[in-house]
Amino acid sequence: MTNRDIAIILFNIAVLLKRQAGNPYRIRAYRRAAQRILRLRHSLAERVARGAPLGVPGLGRSLSAKITELVTTGRMSFYDELCEGLPARERALMQVEGIGPILAERISRELGDADLSTLVREAAEVRLQQIWGIGPRRAAAIVSAVLPHDDLPPTDDVSLPVPQQEKVVYVQESLFAPREIRRAA
Repeated sequence: MTNRDIAIILFNIAVLLKRQAGNPYRIRAYRRAAQRILRLRHSLAERVARGAPLGVPGLGRSLSAKITELVTTGRMSFYDELCEGLPARERALMQVEGIGPILAERISRELGDADLSTLVREAAEVRLQQIWGIGPRRAAAIVSAVLPHDDLPPTDDVSLPVPQQEKVVYVQESLFAPREIRRAA
């Protein structure tokens, strides 16, 4: 697990705590910890593996223990508990790389019952980019994270009919094309 992965989870925790009207000092502590972890020149995973202190200034015992749990097990029970309070659709969307709690809420609000196949379909029709916070690059990243690789058979998560899969591949190639070409397609 990289420092960036750890920081993303800490930022997500801060967002979820803020959504629940949590203690502002606690929210700030998670945000600051994430910012400081992003600035580190050493890997937290290597420090945890050696049993050395994390070396993050201003980090309390509780947060250090949670980060250590995250690095060693790949999960944080506190984060899992916070995510349990979210609707099932938002939890599923948050499993896609690049989608956090705020973006998952926006996608759920705009697309309704948005599952992974809906995400791919909306990206194919360029409607996903109409959601605030999703541009061509993020839409391409979401599609590439959701779609299986070309050499693998389709998974159960993305069960699209063949014509739509071809359409998604075309959009995936044309997301960075000039605007005129996207409108004409």
